[in-house]
Amino acid sequence: MRKPASRRRRDADDDDAPRGAWADDDHFDRLLPPRWRAKSGVHFTPVDIARRAAELLVDRPGLRILDVGSGVGKFCLAAAQLAPEASFVGIEQRPHLVRIAQGLARRLRIRNVTFSCGDAFATDWSQFDGFYLFNPFAEQLGGGAPMLDRTIERSTDTFLHDIHAVRGLLADLELGTRVVTYHGFGASPPPGYQREADEPAGSDRLELWVKVDSGRRRRPTIVR
Repeated sequence: MRKPASRRRRDADDDDAPRGAWADDDHFDRLLPPRWRAKSGVHFTPVDIARRAAELLVDRPGLRILDVGSGVGKFCLAAAQLAPEASFVGIEQRPHLVRIAQGLARRLRIRNVTFSCGDAFATDWSQFDGFYLFNPFAEQLGGGAPMLDRTIERSTDTFLHDIHAVRGLLADLELGTRVVTYHGFGASPPPGYQREADEPAGSDRLELWVKVDSGRRRRPTIVR
């Protein structure tokens, strides 16, 4: 019995998905519900930039990478596909986006990625070796900054609080911690981080920061 055309198209998409490979943003974005597909170009990391960020973050096997504000999981999924020797964790406060990301991970059969719904600042950052930040707090600003949806309250005070919190958390991490930013995160990393890469990417730049020093000022030694 011949299948209806709509069923054949759906089966073709499902046959493609388990291979876990997509050539570009158009291919990936077709996996998204239409509402989020239309916003991908502004709010979600382009596939080629996600792959390059993964190359910068993963310099040895066994690393754990945290994506702060992971949305529908586009960065984590593309990065996890490129670097199967690492583990990627996406934290996102919107449960409807987390469900989409989890569904894509199952559909694409990518096993070195997990997504959870919650507050990134309630997460133990010491469990991770690297971090990806795609300007995760920009929606909190007014002045025409694009919003993904209306579930996030705009507040300059919250924006400043979150930037300060990120700097504080990064300051307490181990030497060798790697941080990649795309469009920054609203401030520079705290003292002790050295910029190891700065390259044009998409509509902005990718920067790699590595913690090379504690950043704490030492008291001068007094010789008596």
